[in-house]
Amino acid sequence: MKKKKLIATVLSASMLVGLLAGCGSSTDPAESPTGGGETTPAQGETTPAQNDVDYANFVIDPAQIPQEKLDTTLYLAVSVRGLENPYIATINEGMKLFAEYLDSIGQKYEMQVLDSQGDSAKEVDNMRQFAAKANGNAIAYADPNEDTIAYSLAEAMAESGGYLGTAWNKPADVGPSDLDPNWVIHTSPDNVVNGYNIAKALFDSMGGEGQIFVVQGLLGNTASNARYEGLQKALEEYPNIEVVADDTANWNTDEALALVETWLTQYPDVGGIWCANDNMATGALQALDAAGLKGKVGVCGIDANTDIVEAIANGEATATVSSNGYLQGGYTLAICYAAWAGLLDPAALPADFREFATPTVLIDSPEAAKDWQNYKPEFDFSRPFDCRVAGPRRLLHRLASSSLSSPVF
Repeated sequence: MKKKKLIATVLSASMLVGLLAGCGSSTDPAESPTGGGETTPAQGETTPAQNDVDYANFVIDPAQIPQEKLDTTLYLAVSVRGLENPYIATINEGMKLFAEYLDSIGQKYEMQVLDSQGDSAKEVDNMRQFAAKANGNAIAYADPNEDTIAYSLAEAMAESGGYLGTAWNKPADVGPSDLDPNWVIHTSPDNVVNGYNIAKALFDSMGGEGQIFVVQGLLGNTASNARYEGLQKALEEYPNIEVVADDTANWNTDEALALVETWLTQYPDVGGIWCANDNMATGALQALDAAGLKGKVGVCGIDANTDIVEAIANGEATATVSSNGYLQGGYTLAICYAAWAGLLDPAALPADFREFATPTVLIDSPEAAKDWQNYKPEFDFSRPFDCRVAGPRRLLHRLASSSLSSPVF
C-alpha cells in the first residue's frame, strides 16, 4: 500500500458553516518557508491595517501584566462531559499545559474540572458556582452539552465578571459579541469537513460500493449534526454506497455496541460503519469483534482516541480525526487569560478572532496512525491566536513535528 501522509483537514469555502463566516482558507505550507512563514490574510479576513492592531501576531507580554494580577489567585476550569472520554481528557491535559505556562510567568492559580456528565442544567449550574467562587477572577473553556445552553454558560460566567471561551456547540444566531466582554471566543473544527473526510476514507476502503451502518451522535448537538451533514455530502458522491441502518448512540460506547450487534443480525454483509465519534466507533469494533468481523468491516470515527488510533495502526479500523483537545483547551484559556489580565479587549477583536476554526488532522492509514502515536503537544501560549486555522503557520508547522508526516492545511 502506498504510504499516505497525515493530512490536516482543509477548510473548503463550499463547506464553511455559520461559525466560520469571515475566516479565510489556509494555504499549503509548501508555499511558506519551512518552519513557518507568515501568510497574507485570505479574502474576507480583516487585515491589521484595517484595525491598527496585528491580532494574528498578538503576544502575551508578562512585563505588561500588573503585579497585582500576578499575585491574585486566578481560577481556571474546563467544563466538559466526563473525563472517561479520551478526547475530553485531552482538553483537561491542555489546561494543565497552559497551567505550566502560568507557572513560567509567575501567575498564581487554581485548576478545576467542571464535569456535567452530559446534564445541561448541571453544566450551567457548575459554571455559575465556579464563577461566583472566583469573584470575577475566573477563566474557563466550555463545551456546551447542547447548543441551546452556550449563551447560558457565558451568562453564568459574566454574572461574576469572569471570561469564557466556548467550543463546538452554540446556536447560529448568537455568539460572543452578544455578551461583551465576558464571552471571549467560540471555536470549533469544521465538522462538516471532518464528517465528509472520514466518510470518503471509509467509502474508498470499500471500493466505492457496499452497505454501511450510520451511528449518529447526540441529536441536537451542533457537532453531531454537522458531521452527519458531511456524511450526506459524501454519500452524494458515492451512489453505490447504501445506508441500511441509521440511528443515534448519543456518543456512548455501549449504545453503539448494542445498535451494531442488532444490525449485524439483519445485514451480515455490511462493508463499513460510519460513527460520529470514536467512543461509538469503539462500540462498533467490539460488536464486530464478537461477530468475528473485526478487520473485515471498515470503521471510522472522530476524536483520535487511543484505542481507535491503535486499531487503525493494526489495520482494524479505517479513519479518525484528531481535533487536538490539548490545543483547544490550552489556547482557549490563553486567550481568556489575556482578557482577564487586561492585555486584550474582546469587544475590540475583529469578528474572525471571536469565532474561528481550529486545525484538525485526518488519520487514515496505519502509517499515519503510528505517526500520530508519537505526537507530543508543544505550544507557545504567549501567542494565543496561533490556534486559528486562518492564522500564521507557526503552530501548524509545530504540529508537523519530526515524527509526523507533513500535514497539508
